[in-house]
Amino acid sequence: MPAMNSFSDHVKHIWLRLGSMSLAIILLVVLSIASVIGTVLLQNQQQADYLQQFGPLWYWTFRALGLFDMYHSWWFLTLLGFLMVSLAACLWRNVPRMLKEMKGRRAHLPERVMRRFRLHRQWQCADPEQERQRFKSALRGWEFSESEEGTTTSIRADKGRYNKWGYILVHAALLIILIGGWVSVQFGFRGDMIVPEGSSENEISFLKGTSREYMKMPFEVRCNSFTIDFFPTGAPKEFRSNLTIIDHGKEVLTKDIIVNEPLYYKGVRIYQASFGDGGSTIRFKLFHLDDFQQVEQVTTHVYDTWKDEKTGVSIEVTDFKPFNVENMAEPGKPKDFRDLGPAVEYIVRGPGLKPVKVKAFMNPFVDANGVNQGSFLMISLTGDAKDYKPFALGIDLSNAKEWQLLHAFLQHLSRNKAKDKKQRNLQAFRAALHDVYGDTPPKNIQQIAMRTLHAATTLPRLPWPYLPMLEDYDQVYYTGLQLARDPGMNIVWFGSALLVFGMCIMFYMPHRKLWLVLKRENNTTVAHLLGMSNRNEMAFAKTFNDVFINVSSAFAEHKDPTTKEKI
Repeated sequence: MPAMNSFSDHVKHIWLRLGSMSLAIILLVVLSIASVIGTVLLQNQQQADYLQQFGPLWYWTFRALGLFDMYHSWWFLTLLGFLMVSLAACLWRNVPRMLKEMKGRRAHLPERVMRRFRLHRQWQCADPEQERQRFKSALRGWEFSESEEGTTTSIRADKGRYNKWGYILVHAALLIILIGGWVSVQFGFRGDMIVPEGSSENEISFLKGTSREYMKMPFEVRCNSFTIDFFPTGAPKEFRSNLTIIDHGKEVLTKDIIVNEPLYYKGVRIYQASFGDGGSTIRFKLFHLDDFQQVEQVTTHVYDTWKDEKTGVSIEVTDFKPFNVENMAEPGKPKDFRDLGPAVEYIVRGPGLKPVKVKAFMNPFVDANGVNQGSFLMISLTGDAKDYKPFALGIDLSNAKEWQLLHAFLQHLSRNKAKDKKQRNLQAFRAALHDVYGDTPPKNIQQIAMRTLHAATTLPRLPWPYLPMLEDYDQVYYTGLQLARDPGMNIVWFGSALLVFGMCIMFYMPHRKLWLVLKRENNTTVAHLLGMSNRNEMAFAKTFNDVFINVSSAFAEHKDPTTKEKI
């Protein structure tokens, strides 16, 4: 009956398996595949976005696997833990042996070992002592050790014998990097903070798994000011926040930050991440479409909703931008970027009305020829900004007299009984023009007439009781900050530096070994030159041949024509 393995034998077997190369390779491959998935699949996004992107089936599958926050999932951390244990077991098992090999440099080579060398030359020599000195002179800077056994003298020369430190440092560096990553995951954080200009905040939010969590910081961040520069295309060029850190009611630090130049305080790095509207004050003019003379002024704020109690119609202000740069060039023409001026975005809702997303511009549209084309809107029936369509209103609503002219024109048109449509429009317009401008009409009367006729046919088609247009604003930005604490970062940096240093030792400090073996046989001495290197054997073969020439050249007359050579 075979003897049963003891508990210690099982533990030893498991420990050996944990430190095996095959397990480490499997873990690295699995982690690499997982990292690719985590790179391709954006992490920590809104769950609604994932559901819309993948559909219910794949959404719940990915969610169950923890792929939306993969680097904090239990299975990913378990794999990292196994890899750390595997590296630790490998170091524990192999480091003592490597240290012993670097320390011990046995010079004697048995005959059976000598036969296995690829680099091996032998010749007869008359003066072994002089041969020994030539060998040492040819290898200045090498380390030597000698041994004598019977009639055989062996001299060993080493260079780069600490090469195995490279292997030790590389494995230790990988373990240190993994430990640093684990420390960051367990004890670090990365969250978002939104601070409007002139306000302070001390709470960050972050996605953990499938839910959003909040955490109080031990200090407050106040945004004193926010500035932004734009490229001619309208893209942000640089945005800068002036921040003050308030700790226990005291201002302790004030600094400007921009992208990639964070503020550092108490182990927390504060990065400039984004920006947006911080609740700007918006003043609307409501042009009542059921009464073309009444104009009402309303004040609200971005992210607020104003509601008309009489009609039940509400205006939800979603965004405001002081600059709106668009490419106004025709298709096939060179790009022509122009700033269309301030614009506010809002959603109109009300009884019997389909919600519509609107972008209303403060200034009228002036074409490339300098002609005023009147006020205009961008309307999206789907609520998506990508579906905006331009909607020309005709008259310039920033000019109060044009609104009065339209009202007067419609009044005179309703009383005019002329049968000819053109004649009726002309007579009504002339009467309205005299009511508004008297005997001094504007110079661009023809353009105003065309716009008035356009507005008279366009505005009545709008389903809303009034037309909200941007009159004025007081802009306030918010600065979007990202606060991160990464306690394992310095550990990772140290491990990375150690990894580079270890790889340099591995690749640029090969362990090269040469032996000169002198065997005395029947009043003659046979010299053997043997060599080996753990890297770049072709370059070492040239070094080996140079040493052979230097050592044996003085005894060429004594060489046997049948000299043995193995390369």
